[in-house]
Amino acid sequence: MISRKKSEERKDIINEFSQNSLQEKECEQMLNLLFDISKIVCSFSHLQDVLNAIVNLLMDEFALDACSIRMLDDDGNLRIKSQKGLSKRFVETATRRPTADSYSGECFLTGKISIVNDIKEIDKPISTTLLVGEDVKSFAVTPIKVEGESIGVLVASSKKRNYFHKRFNDVIYIIANQIGIAIKMSKLYEEIYNFSKVLEKKVESRTKELKEKSKRLAKAEKIAAMVKLVNRIADDCRNPLTVVGGFARRLYEKTPDSDPDKKYLKMIVDEVKILEDNISRIIMYRGKDVL
Repeated sequence: MISRKKSEERKDIINEFSQNSLQEKECEQMLNLLFDISKIVCSFSHLQDVLNAIVNLLMDEFALDACSIRMLDDDGNLRIKSQKGLSKRFVETATRRPTADSYSGECFLTGKISIVNDIKEIDKPISTTLLVGEDVKSFAVTPIKVEGESIGVLVASSKKRNYFHKRFNDVIYIIANQIGIAIKMSKLYEEIYNFSKVLEKKVESRTKELKEKSKRLAKAEKIAAMVKLVNRIADDCRNPLTVVGGFARRLYEKTPDSDPDKKYLKMIVDEVKILEDNISRIIMYRGKDVL
């Protein structure tokens, strides 16, 4: 009797030790997963890359046969954004509005995890039809939330029955919350990235505009300098030309027509007159906008 009692106590101790050891392993697994997801968020900048990396991580960590992340689109439908292990046909037909008559819709609307360890027990479809497909025997649907609001669901599937134990709830729920944070951070990054691209284009356009204005300003300054130089030349030439023109006309008028040199004086008078007219036009436009 005493021996049996000791034996039972020993079994209880062993069971308790085994449970504690299992819980420690699960806690360690969860911490490692959260750490890996954090690394994924830091390593990838775009949302699609983050989702794909998380799906691959969960597939490997839990030895799943299929895994998908469904998110609510702007059109109000739950759509598979990233997946592994599902056929193209299943992915194409899995989109629908979240309603309580499907596991994914109910999970999204209620924010509660749904675990089915035998598809023979299902009374509604995962997403579209009662025919689960992909040879899935058990699945878990977990809400993905951001600040308490559902933005999607995480679906983990196995081809084995009774694959998801009760303790899986706590693990996958925390992971799903972490996925929600990762999605939010990725969306914020994409918003910042898109804003920076728009800003970059505006800066580029503004820089191009400033370069054009700088060119025009440089050209205007060059023209202004040339105008100033021409004005100075005009001022410097006006008085000497007046003197030369006056004496040339006087000599021309006093020279007899029979003098063979008179034709040369006429040429001097005519050319001086052309120069005087040009200088007069320059002086006339002085101060006006010639740019």
